[in-house]
Amino acid sequence: MIPLQAILRVRGRRSVNLWLPLFLIWLLLLPIVLLLLPVALAALLIARINPWPAISAGWSVFCGTRGTRIEVVTPGKMVLIHIY
Repeated sequence: MIPLQAILRVRGRRSVNLWLPLFLIWLLLLPIVLLLLPVALAALLIARINPWPAISAGWSVFCGTRGTRIEVVTPGKMVLIHIY
């Protein structure tokens, strides 16, 4: 399943908590992806790469980002990104 939301937390002098609805971003990017898909398929065919395993691998990497947690901590500052 694709990631649907992300939370961004920044702690420092000022704290910021943002909830990012990724499903809205995916809806906005869908027309662009559909326009670029024939170009990507043509490039894969020119490079003699089977497009189906390539598309499957890309989709797996995209869906694999769900559950990712990135945390960067320095003295006095912290940034946390959690993708759901």
